[in-house]
Amino acid sequence: MPGQQTDPRPLAVVGNLNVDLWVRTVERFPNWDEELVVESARLQLAGTAGYVMLAAKSLGIPTVVVSTIGDDSFGQYLLQVLHEHGFSTAGIAVCAGEETSLGIVFIGRSGQRAILSTLGAHRLMDIGIVEQHDGEIVHCSELFLCGNYLLPRLTPLDVLPYARKAKERGQLVVFDPSWDPAGWPDATRAATYALLAAVDVYLPTEEELVRLTGRADWHEAVHEVRELAPEIVLKRGRDGAIAVCGAEQVAVPGFPVPAANTIGAGDVFDVGYLFARRQGWSLKHRTEFACALAALVVAQPGDRIYPTAHDVLAFLCDHSHDTFWRTVYAERFA
Repeated sequence: MPGQQTDPRPLAVVGNLNVDLWVRTVERFPNWDEELVVESARLQLAGTAGYVMLAAKSLGIPTVVVSTIGDDSFGQYLLQVLHEHGFSTAGIAVCAGEETSLGIVFIGRSGQRAILSTLGAHRLMDIGIVEQHDGEIVHCSELFLCGNYLLPRLTPLDVLPYARKAKERGQLVVFDPSWDPAGWPDATRAATYALLAAVDVYLPTEEELVRLTGRADWHEAVHEVRELAPEIVLKRGRDGAIAVCGAEQVAVPGFPVPAANTIGAGDVFDVGYLFARRQGWSLKHRTEFACALAALVVAQPGDRIYPTAHDVLAFLCDHSHDTFWRTVYAERFA
């Protein structure tokens, strides 16, 4: 049977919550002392934690977020937006005298992006802050660790004991560390490999995993880590995703949609995968659902509207030949 979501517990999101400034459309970058004009710039609730929270809300998954922000105007903006969306800010530490982490995101004509980031209050995010909120985290179904390469005091090695504790008490430990600005030095590689032994679901992009492992391509990279984490989902952008669970490996192609804005697409994919996993769907079907959710997001050129389960299932009914999706849609919405 396709299955229904039965777990009402929240998703705990521990990691990088920040403000993004989306700058579009960037045809080329200016030379030093040169000024160019772009179409628009806007602030967004962001970071992996921010995009995960927004996508999860539309899919009906409540979240508990733990992160650090500054007491500056960007921090005030984040708190205001979180309140407007109905999110709790109890797990957000406001650090006096610190700036809120800012990502300046340059968006190209084809939706590609380049990012410059400040760390700000993320420099103070540590395991002590996480432990302060363990009373809320313990009631969550999953512990989602994100952006750890951008958190100097909450590296994979720093968070390893807490991940082990969460796993021992029956929580699903999920890990999406994002890009490493330091270039994946040997110490980061060793720490990441150590953490993967305590992780249930690992969600890197193809480029991130190739860089982490130092291998020639994703085939070799997956082979390198497949014995470390029981479930690995490799995000490949327009090429879809590869999912590995034990001896099973599935390849799901991407959906051919025009890419208008790829910011946060991987984070949204993560939420889609976890939502589908909660339904008890197969490895293939949860990966396909995640690809569809991400496709619906990247195709939006303007203000972003995060899709509901109805939106994603309707899209799959129209774009997938698998009758599974029609059955699920009929059971839920007919």
